[in-house]
Amino acid sequence: MYVLTGPDTFSGAEELAYNLQQLGRAVIVGEATRGGAHPREGWTVHPHLEVTIPVARSVNPVSGTNWEGTGVRPDVPCPAPEALNKALSLIQP
Repeated sequence: MYVLTGPDTFSGAEELAYNLQQLGRAVIVGEATRGGAHPREGWTVHPHLEVTIPVARSVNPVSGTNWEGTGVRPDVPCPAPEALNKALSLIQP
């Protein structure tokens, strides 16, 4: 399986890509993702100020870590607009 990623890949899509990569079930093609692994909640502390705090932490059982702040690093790096053609070239000899 090939999973295409780029800077617009975020949150749940990153989790899917990361988990498949760590389990050896997919090859990630494209650019690094944005790096949002920790769910956050916001609280309004003043009419013009909101505080956002992580309320959980994703931990992959294989790697023991996650993609927070670093993003999912592709196995086959290339510009995101070229990821589909790159994946197709890997499939077709």
